[in-house]
Amino acid sequence: MKNTEYYNNRSRRIYIFFMVSLVTLLLVGITLSPLTMEDNPIELITQIILMFIVIIAVFYFVKTNSTFSKVLFTTLASLYVYIKFWTYPDTSTMYSFVAIIPIFTIFLYNRMAFYIGWVLNIFIGPTFVLLISLTHLKERYSYIALDPVGNILEFLAIQFILLFVFLQTETKVMALETYHSEIQQAKQLNSIGQLAATIAHEIRNPITVVKGFAQLFQKTKTMSTDEKYYVDTMLKELEYAQIIINDYLSLAKPQTETVQAVEINREILNVTDLLASMANSQSIGFELNLNEILFTKINPIEFKQVLVNLMKNAIESMLTPGFITVNLVQENDYALIEIIDTGIGMSQETIERLGTPFYSLKERGTGIGMTVCFNVIEKFKGKINVLSKVNEGTTFQIYLPISKDENK
Repeated sequence: MKNTEYYNNRSRRIYIFFMVSLVTLLLVGITLSPLTMEDNPIELITQIILMFIVIIAVFYFVKTNSTFSKVLFTTLASLYVYIKFWTYPDTSTMYSFVAIIPIFTIFLYNRMAFYIGWVLNIFIGPTFVLLISLTHLKERYSYIALDPVGNILEFLAIQFILLFVFLQTETKVMALETYHSEIQQAKQLNSIGQLAATIAHEIRNPITVVKGFAQLFQKTKTMSTDEKYYVDTMLKELEYAQIIINDYLSLAKPQTETVQAVEINREILNVTDLLASMANSQSIGFELNLNEILFTKINPIEFKQVLVNLMKNAIESMLTPGFITVNLVQENDYALIEIIDTGIGMSQETIERLGTPFYSLKERGTGIGMTVCFNVIEKFKGKINVLSKVNEGTTFQIYLPISKDENK
C-alpha cells in the first residue's frame, strides 16, 4: 500500500530531476553563449559567477528542502533571469522568462517564496518597460518599446494568472490535508470506539463490585480518620474511572437513533440546575439570558452531554469567584448558545487542538469529552466556535439549526 513516505520520496525525485535538468541547461547555455571574454568580459564573468551560485543554491535546496533554501533559490534564479534579460537585448523570449519567474515558487510550493517573487515582479516588470520606453534603451529593446502599454498590461495579466494558479493550488493542497486529517481522526475515533465497546463492560462490572463494597465500608462507624480517608479516596478514584469509561462509551455507542425536537431553553435550565451545587461550592453562579424559546432537532441525551461538558469545563477553568453567562439568541436559521466564562482562557494554538482525541488541558483529562461535543454538534448540522484570550476567559458558541415544528 502506498503511503505518505512513498509520495514524499516521489516528490523529492521529481525535484532532483528538475534541478539536474535546470543545471544542465544552464551549463549548455553558458557554453554556447555568443558572449566572449574578449568582447564581453564583465557580462560573461557575471553570468558564470551567478550561474554557479544558482547551482550551489539548487544543491542546498535538494539537501535541506527548507523555506530558507526555497527563498534563496527563487531569489537567485530571479536575479539570474533579470541579468540574462539585460545581457541579451535582442532575445524577446527573455522578457517572457522574466514574466513567469514566480512559476518557480509554484513548483516549489512555498507561500513566502511565491509572494516575494510575485511582488518583486509586479514592480520590476513594468519598471523595466517604462525604463526602456523612456530612455535610449528603446533602440536595443525595440520589441518592447513598440507597445509599452500593451507590454505592461500583458505582463501584469501574466502575474495575476500565476497568482490565481498558486492560490488554487494552495487551496486544493489545504483541502487535501484537511481531508486527510479528518480521515485520520475518524479512524482514530473508530479504533477508540471499538476498543471501548470491547472492554468497557468487562471493566465496569468489577468496578461496580468494588465501589459497592467501598460504599459499605464508608458507612462503618468504627473506622479511624485515616481509614475513612482511604475509603473516600477509593470512591473518588472509582468515580473518575467511571467517568472515563462513560466518555469512551459515548464514542462507541452514539445515541443518534433518538432524534426529536428539543426545547433549548429548558435543556439549558435543567443542566444549570444540575451543576448549580458544583458551581456554588466554588462561589460561581450562572447568569442566564434566555430571551427566546427555540427548538432544535437533536438527540436529547447527547445534547445534555454537550451542555454538561462545556459548562463543567467553564466552572473548572475559573480560579476566582464569578459568573458563567449563558446566552440564547436566534441568528438567521440557527439557535446560538453562548457559554461565557472569565477563567484562565486559552491560546490560539490550544483552541486549534480542541476536539482532538487525548488532548486535554486538565491534569487527568482524556480529551474525549470535547471530542464528543464537537462530533455531536457537527452530526446534527451545527458547529462550535471558540473565542478565548489567556487570563481573560473563553466563549463557546454553539450553532444548531432551528426546528420550526416543536412537536416532532
